[in-house]
Amino acid sequence: MSSPKTYLITGTTSGIGLALVQQLLSQSQNVIATGRNIVSRFPSDLVTSHPDNLKLLELDIASPLPHLQSIAAQAWDLFPGGIDVLFNNAGMSAMKPFEEASEEYISQIYTVNLFGPMRLTQAFLPLFRNNRKGVTIAFTSSSSTYTPLPFMSHYSASKSALSTTITSLAKELLPFHISVLAFECGGTVTNLGQPRQSSLSPSPSPSSLLSPPPPPQETPYAQGITSLITMFTRDPPAYMPGSPSKMAKTMVSVINKIQKGEKVPVRLVLGSDAWESVNQNLDETQQVLQEWKHVSWGTDRDGVKGGAEVDYLRAVSIL
Repeated sequence: MSSPKTYLITGTTSGIGLALVQQLLSQSQNVIATGRNIVSRFPSDLVTSHPDNLKLLELDIASPLPHLQSIAAQAWDLFPGGIDVLFNNAGMSAMKPFEEASEEYISQIYTVNLFGPMRLTQAFLPLFRNNRKGVTIAFTSSSSTYTPLPFMSHYSASKSALSTTITSLAKELLPFHISVLAFECGGTVTNLGQPRQSSLSPSPSPSSLLSPPPPPQETPYAQGITSLITMFTRDPPAYMPGSPSKMAKTMVSVINKIQKGEKVPVRLVLGSDAWESVNQNLDETQQVLQEWKHVSWGTDRDGVKGGAEVDYLRAVSIL
C-alpha cells in the first residue's frame, strides 16, 4: 500500500474546503486544514476521530508574504516528507454594483481571491522546487472567468486574473515537475458569499442564496440587483446544482491522476451549469471572432504577413 500524501488546504471551515478534508480523510491521506480561527470553527468531531492524519493550522489568506512564508515553513514539518499538494481553496464572493464598491471591498475581494493565493503559492515554491518528488498546486476558481454576471464584476475579475495566472504559472513550473491546475466551479451551495468582516456586509452571492435575502438598499441599481437575486431565489437548486462533496471527490480524483503521471487540463470546468454556460460563451466568442476578423486583421502594419508565429502559438497553447 502506498504511503499517504499530505495536502494543505485553505478555507476548510465549510463548503468545498471542508468537503475536501472529509474526502481525503476517508482515503487515509494526511491533511493540514487551514483557515481563520480554525480551531473554533472547524468541526471538532473530525479532529477527535482523526488524531494522526489531521492537523489544524491558523492561516489568514489575506496575510502579507513574510507571514505566509513563516506559515509555509511551519506547515512543512507537520508531517514527515513535507507537503505533496497545496490546495488554494479559500475565497469570497458578493454582489455589488460596480459604481458602489468601496475601496475596502475591492481591496479585500482581490486580496482573498487573487493576491492571497498568489502569495501563499510564492511562499511554498522554494520548498517545492527543492523537493525532488512531484508536487501539485491546485486552485478553486470559478466558471465566471468565462461568464461574468452583472453586479459580480469584482468577483469575476479576481477569479479571471487567478485562472490566467494559473495558466501561465503551469508553464513556468513544468521544468520543476510541479503540476498546476484550476478547478473552475459552477453554482455550488457554500458559504462563499458570507462577509469576512461585518463592516463590509456585501449582498449575498449565488453561492449562498438558500433563502430570500432582505431587499437591497435603494440605489439606482436596486432594480437590477433585485432581479438577479430573484432569479436565483426562485429555484436555488436549479441555479446551484453543484454538490460540494461530489466536487471534492472529483477534485481529489483528478489530482490522483496527475500524481500517477496522467495528463489533465490546466483549467477544468466543474458543474453541469458551468459546462453549459462556458460552452455557450466559447460558441459566441468564436462567432464574434469570425464576424469581426476583418477588423482585427486590419490593424496590422503594412507589409507584414499577419497572424501569429508557430512558436508563439505553441507557447500560449492550453494543451
